[in-house]
Amino acid sequence: MALFESKVKQAIKLTVLEAKQRAEDERMDEAQEKIDLYQDDFEEIIRTRMQDLFEKANYERLYYHVNHSQNVIKRIVNEISTVYKSEAKRILSKGCKRYDELKAKINYDVILKKVNRYTNLLNESMLKIGIRNGEICYDLITPNITMVIQNEQDPTEADAIMYSLTRVNTLFGQKKDEIRWFYWDIEGNHFILNEEMKIIEIVYEDITNPSPYFDKEKEQFLLPFVVFHRQHPDYSFWDQDTGRDLYNAALAISINMTMFDYYFKTCSFRQRYAIGDTQGIPQDQLSDPLTFFCIPPGEGASVGTLESQVDIEQLVKAITFQINSIINNYGISADMYSLEIPEMSGRALKIRNRALMEQRQEQLPLYRKYEKELYEKTRIINNAWPAFLKNMNEEAEFSIDFGEIEFPDDPMDEIELQTKKLRAGIISLPQFFQFFNPDIKDEKKAEKAIIANLQALQELEEKYPNVDKTLDYILGEGWDRKPAREGEGEGEAE
Repeated sequence: MALFESKVKQAIKLTVLEAKQRAEDERMDEAQEKIDLYQDDFEEIIRTRMQDLFEKANYERLYYHVNHSQNVIKRIVNEISTVYKSEAKRILSKGCKRYDELKAKINYDVILKKVNRYTNLLNESMLKIGIRNGEICYDLITPNITMVIQNEQDPTEADAIMYSLTRVNTLFGQKKDEIRWFYWDIEGNHFILNEEMKIIEIVYEDITNPSPYFDKEKEQFLLPFVVFHRQHPDYSFWDQDTGRDLYNAALAISINMTMFDYYFKTCSFRQRYAIGDTQGIPQDQLSDPLTFFCIPPGEGASVGTLESQVDIEQLVKAITFQINSIINNYGISADMYSLEIPEMSGRALKIRNRALMEQRQEQLPLYRKYEKELYEKTRIINNAWPAFLKNMNEEAEFSIDFGEIEFPDDPMDEIELQTKKLRAGIISLPQFFQFFNPDIKDEKKAEKAIIANLQALQELEEKYPNVDKTLDYILGEGWDRKPAREGEGEGEAE
């Protein structure tokens, strides 16, 4: 059943779109708040949450102390977005000069790395494929500005997509934001609406002037979007729940950081008190560590200090516990979130990042599918404009190889491990040599080379007795001490 009739002006059910917008407002607002958190623009969100949690007097005390320095949502999203941490190789089964040109002009990994991050943040995001200045371009479309009309048979698919853009009208000194909605559907319609959902421009109409983007295999008009889901959708197009724990934790940590900031400024010193003639004591005095109270002299007048009852150390422990709890939920080791960067070997890094690598392996099949869809839709849209765009080969099959993430291994650890394998009889002497010299494939050549090296080393040791100590120093044994001079260290404590 067609969503709309042939004539666009009569086809659009304005009441349906308006009702859809009202229903989607809450979802879009929540997505916008997540984006604000990710972009470090959430002071007002913290203040709104504090207003719900604190009495008016306490809220006013904390108002100017908002602290969002520990933005866990940005740190975690960046850490778990690992699909494009190593360069991906996009391959066609047949040569295509046009696609080679696109890869040279468009940095796919940079664009898709951002898509990967926003998809993990918002659970969904879209890449719109379009033509700008006579070239293919990709625009990131996020859920905070997007509405969809779901397919009746498969609610995880969209029959129509609408997204909004805001532009500022500065003509004649009038500065007014204008919202435009851009509508596409599988019936071949594309038009632009204003904020009241009134059509202001018909770009394509399903019968008289349909969209040129037609998918021959599916035999329907193409939506020029690739939708990225964080995980495979089960029963709905939007996933509104996954990641809500991270959103709430980020706000809770920021509120506790705000309390820490306030307590540190007001309770990290002993509060002074004054006893005396209360009428004579100025009432507008402010206290800080360097300001004295002024009280008139008189009988019984005195000044003292109070012990603070705020346990700042416990508050710091609570904040640390909150941070560790949420990052562990997302497979990040607490050591990786430390303010101090620990020295770790590649093997240790692999162990620490094992959960992240498992998450990456789960996402790779989805992104392999999305990359193929992006290529195929790019080809269809590109070939729809033969007047000014070179055609892409329609027979070429697309594939992608996601590179493995490499963790640098400490050379000394590798030498120690391979030496233990050699002594345990797990590998042979030629295999030991080949591990560090992979270009030598013949074991006989490897055996001959390592024996020659050992013989040369033995001759060198006979000629220069101190060569062992020098080699120990070079190989890192005792980096904290200099190589001993001849005769030093002998005959000392037994």
